[in-house]
Amino acid sequence: MYIRVRPRAAAVIALAASAALALAGCSSAGDPAAPVADPKAPAAASAPASSSAKSTPKADTALLARDTVDEEVRSALRTAGLDPAKGKSTAEAKGTKNPNLVDWTAVLPSTQADFALPRIGAQLEHLGWRPHSGGTATLSFEKAGWVLLVGSVKQSTGVPLRSTESLLTVNATYLGGG
Repeated sequence: MYIRVRPRAAAVIALAASAALALAGCSSAGDPAAPVADPKAPAAASAPASSSAKSTPKADTALLARDTVDEEVRSALRTAGLDPAKGKSTAEAKGTKNPNLVDWTAVLPSTQADFALPRIGAQLEHLGWRPHSGGTATLSFEKAGWVLLVGSVKQSTGVPLRSTESLLTVNATYLGGG
């Protein structure tokens, strides 16, 4: 019986050690993409790996910058017959753009929102956004570390809507990776 428990215990210990090593790089002070340094290795040997790992997130961001995502969202809205200037955004506070967020919200007649939703999705796919099925009425896409959600609701607790209106939202958030 002791022999059967030991492999399970070893597996649990190995799993816990793997989780601890994975979480070691996930602090707010460190770079989560940076490898964990071997304490026995010389400091000079780990320095080049660390510096190259730190440039990786910047390279991912450069692949699809916030302004590019913003322009692609605006393009999808225009293709759907909507004016991007008539919506509101919370991704720009006091003239400063949030580098990890692009959003657009507008109250529209329900018929216009229903008409626009599939056209926005088709244009985003045309621009290279990969559909991500979530099993909901919300459209979900991903591209180069960004996740983009498009949805329409006819009832909202935060925004008063008439029975003939819908709240259409487009929200893109940079989660990293690629």
